[in-house]
Amino acid sequence: MERVVFLCENSIEGILTGVYDAWVEAIASGLGHDHCRLMTEVDQPELFCIYREIPTDSQKAGKVIRTLRRRLGEEVYECLCYAMASHEPDKAEAVYKTIVAGLSMKQGFRVLDKVTDPYVARCFDLKRNVGGEIHRELEFLRFQELENGVLLAKIHPKNDILMYLGPHFSDRLPLENFLIYDMNRRKALFHEKEKEWYLMDTPELNDEIGSRISTQEEYYQNLFRLFCRTIAIKSRENRALQRQFLPLYFRDVMPEFAEA
Repeated sequence: MERVVFLCENSIEGILTGVYDAWVEAIASGLGHDHCRLMTEVDQPELFCIYREIPTDSQKAGKVIRTLRRRLGEEVYECLCYAMASHEPDKAEAVYKTIVAGLSMKQGFRVLDKVTDPYVARCFDLKRNVGGEIHRELEFLRFQELENGVLLAKIHPKNDILMYLGPHFSDRLPLENFLIYDMNRRKALFHEKEKEWYLMDTPELNDEIGSRISTQEEYYQNLFRLFCRTIAIKSRENRALQRQFLPLYFRDVMPEFAEA
């Protein structure tokens, strides 16, 4: 029997639209969920598969969100959202089949307890990976004050986590104008003083603008680098332990590791 593969946009809204269409197709055609798959990309088409591109539909995604929150609860919904933010190519299929498993249970909010289900286990792994990166970005993200007073931070996360940084920094810096730029996805999180934050797709950030830091910012950056060098004990240097606590992946966008 042929499988139907639904190709959706690589976003939370796109994946949830795919879940809606795949569910409707599985029920209407009588194929069942085992013969429907959900993917965000295809490297090599498989034999005996029908591929359908699914345009993102906010209304369909909204219906799925309301169903998930009502039937599965906030904890499961949060886990699925984290999983959909992953960079892994199999995330859409894992989310779809986890939703199928949850909605087939009388107590759908306990679906995450089905650790023997490979799709549920995969969603949990994706959620843990995304959550770990969010936690590290909250620790390692560095703002620089530009000449115009705007605070700028650059990040290049593996996962699409920009939206999860907004609540934290807007709560901590409500009186600041700041911008967090995701260099991998060319997206930016904007926050205007005493207003709500929002996301926007942007072209590549102008390096010249980003390098125009204020005089006070430059002074404190140099001062902090001097402080780090001064308190360091050369004979006790442990590079392996340093990389364990602060991976090299994060350092190229942290001012304290830049050349003085």
